[in-house]
Formats: sequence, structure tokens, C-alpha cells
Amino acid sequence: MKKYLLILLFCICFTGTSLQKDTTEHKFLNFSDIHFDPFYDSAIVSELIKSHYTSWEDIFSGSEIKSVSNYGRDSNFPLLKSVMEDMKLRISEPDFIIITGDFMGHDFNENYEKYSGNGNQDSMFAFIEKTIRFLTSYITKFYPDTQIYPMVGNDDSFCGDYMIDPQGKFLNMLSKVWEPLVNKTGNNSSFSTDFSKGGYCLVNFPQTADDENKFRMLILNTVFFSTNYKNLCGDTLTDPGTEQLEWLENIFRKCKAEGIKLMLSYHIPPGIDIYGTIHGKGDCREKILPAWKEKYSREFIRLIKTYSDIILSQFAGHFHRDDFRIFYEGNNPVSFIHITPSISPVYDNNPAYQIFSYRKTNYSLLNYETYYLKNIPGNNLNADELPQWIFEYNFNDAYDESSYSIDALLNASMKIADDSLYRENYIKFYTCSNEAMTDKDRKDWYYNICGFGNLTSESYAECLCANSALSPK
Repeated sequence: MKKYLLILLFCICFTGTSLQKDTTEHKFLNFSDIHFDPFYDSAIVSELIKSHYTSWEDIFSGSEIKSVSNYGRDSNFPLLKSVMEDMKLRISEPDFIIITGDFMGHDFNENYEKYSGNGNQDSMFAFIEKTIRFLTSYITKFYPDTQIYPMVGNDDSFCGDYMIDPQGKFLNMLSKVWEPLVNKTGNNSSFSTDFSKGGYCLVNFPQTADDENKFRMLILNTVFFSTNYKNLCGDTLTDPGTEQLEWLENIFRKCKAEGIKLMLSYHIPPGIDIYGTIHGKGDCREKILPAWKEKYSREFIRLIKTYSDIILSQFAGHFHRDDFRIFYEGNNPVSFIHITPSISPVYDNNPAYQIFSYRKTNYSLLNYETYYLKNIPGNNLNADELPQWIFEYNFNDAYDESSYSIDALLNASMKIADDSLYRENYIKFYTCSNEAMTDKDRKDWYYNICGFGNLTSESYAECLCANSALSPK
């Protein structure tokens, strides 16, 4: 009898240990749209041009400009330094980091010519490469041992905005600069070769004994899908968007057959550009601005629906807002996109980043916390007040949910639509607590509600324009 009691006790202890292991929370860091502007102080541009990128931190530190970027401006070095220091303070050792694109500032090529007085293309390309190398080295200075997954954004290019060319010089350079970030433990040795072709690839998470390599990160280059994309510096006869979608379907098919589940990350999400639509011209239907070209959007949505059972979550940036999107199969939600707010305050949002908790045994998301910069110069606070990063909210508490999942987002979307209290929370979080934007976003709230689950222009128009009391005039 004693023998059986000992066996039973062992089984209980073993089971308890397993359950404890299964419920352990792990964390990763997520930020987006740095849009670093090395031209913020014109007095130091010539020194940056003639110096190696490893000297840039000292040059920036010697600038007379010490305050962080204001609204309407991209990220300067004081803002970059401030956010990296705060992230390191709050999460010193994340399991991994997701950066959903746009490392370079807006109008980068034009600004280089303006502030350097040099229109030479080779000189400009060299400066762009130094900017990418500086940003990469500065981020890894704070997280030297962390595996990082960076995505290419529409401003990340030699050629110009929305003009990255497949298998071109920029992607070749980028793949080599970023290879140490993604191949940190030697488990993504093919990254440089794969990524250089189109800015997309399938990679491993940091290896553990638990996951048995059944979970992967899928990095996409959705710039090719954008309504603004033009391949002006490459072969204009190629169709990199279609090529990527064909590759994606093969990856989905293979992963499903092998029992592998995926986390997707990319820069521009499908669906409607809410900001562009609000500021569009024409009547309700004419002003709707899709983020992707229709042929790519419809095929991507089809793929997501077809393979939703192996897609764990999706991450995007680009819109500089804290938001989300939901994919539906009929009336049933099947997948979602988390849209990460930006570091750059160029579109009048407060700079922000997010820390996610997840369960490592199945990579399911549990919750996330958002931190934002409270007192940038546009807040009209005392000139001697230092920037202060503060906690804004966590998803579970804000929307009364117990996880961050497709079901939780469905519930949250309905609460936002039906309950003014939840809607006020959403509007506040949308620009990361920039109170100056709240009244305007409250007026335009229906644009956002329709954008949650209507990812085609047709379905969005049915939502936005059908109700005469709510549709824009």
C-alpha cells in the first residue's frame, strides 16, 4: 500500500510540475516605426557624413539639441536614446524582440541632398547604409544577447519611399547587417541568403527543448503589396508581390503538413488606411483608401482564412497607431493583426512601445502592456522637465479579458462599438494618450469601428457608408 501511495505522490508532483511549466509566462518586446532622422541637427550632418558609423553616438551626444522630437517630427537621437534606455529598464532580457519596420526617417533621400548639399547617388547610398548600421548597433548595444526580428518598411530603401527593389543592393546590404540579429544563436544560418531575395523569410525562434521546433516566425515584406509601391530602381517587368504570395502559400502548405505553427510579422497591414480615408476626397465610397492593391489583398486574405489553424498571431506597424484588425470567415473570426504604435511622433501620436506576455509551450499571447512618452515638447510642460516614459494600459484590464486572442479581440471590438466607456479607452490608446487628438478621433470613431473587421474596400464601404446617420458627409 505504501508503495502505491509513493507512486501516486510522485505522479501528483510530476503533474504539478508540468502544469506549472505549461502556465509559465514569458515576455517579448515589440516596437515599430522608429523613423530615425539623422538630419535633426543640421550643424552635425557634415561630421556624420565623413565619420564611421561607430562614431555617430558621440557626434549625436555632442549636439546642442538635447530635447526629444516634437509632434510632427521623426525620431532624433535624444528620443532614440530615451526609448532604448526605458525599454532596457523595464524588460532587460526579453525572449526576443519584434521590430515591424521603418527604421529610416521620412523623405530621407531628399533630406540628405538638402543638408549635405550633395546629390551624388553613391554618397547618399553610403550614408543610408551607415544609418542602418548605426541603428542596428545601437539597438544591440542594449540587447546584445537577444534574438531580434526586424522587418523592412516602406521608408527603408536606397531608391526612395515605397521603392525597394527585390534582389537589389539595399536588401543585400540589409540581410548582412541584420544577420547577426536573427541568427543570434546560430539557428537561422540561412537568413542572409533568404532575406536578400525579397525581404521575407521563415526563421526559427530561440531554440528550447520545449517547443521541439514546432513554432516559427514568418517575416514578410508587405511593401510589395502597397497601393503606393513602385519598383522604379529594379526590373519593372517583375511582380514581386505575386512572387511573395506564391512563396507564402508554399510555406503555409509545408508548415501545415509538418505540424508547424506560425507567428507572422510585417510592416504594412492589409485593410483600410483609416487616416488616409478620413482625409480623402470625394463622397463616402470614393474617399476609401485601401492599404494594399486589391489583387494582393484578396489573395492574402484567402490564404489567412485557408491556413488560419496554423497562424498563431500577426504583427504589423506602419499606421503609427495602437490598433488591430480581425479576419472573418463568414461571421466567424479566424485570425487577427496587432498593429503596433510608433516611436516616431511625426503623426501626432505619443511615442510608445509594448511588452507582450505569452505562453512558451504554445506561443499563445496572454496580454500586453503599453508604455508611452508623456511629456514631449508639444505638451507645453515646463522646459526643464525631462521626458518621462509611463505605463499606459494593459489589454486584459482595459477590456476585461483574460488573454490576448482572437476571441478576446472580437469581444473588445464589440465593446468598443457598443459601450462608450470602452470606446473612450480605445480612442485614448489609439494615439497613445495624446489628449490633443482625442476630440478629433472621437468625432471620427466610426471610421475605426468599420476598419476592425472589414479588410476590403467593398465590405468597408458597406459598413461606413450604409448608415446615413454615421457615414461621413
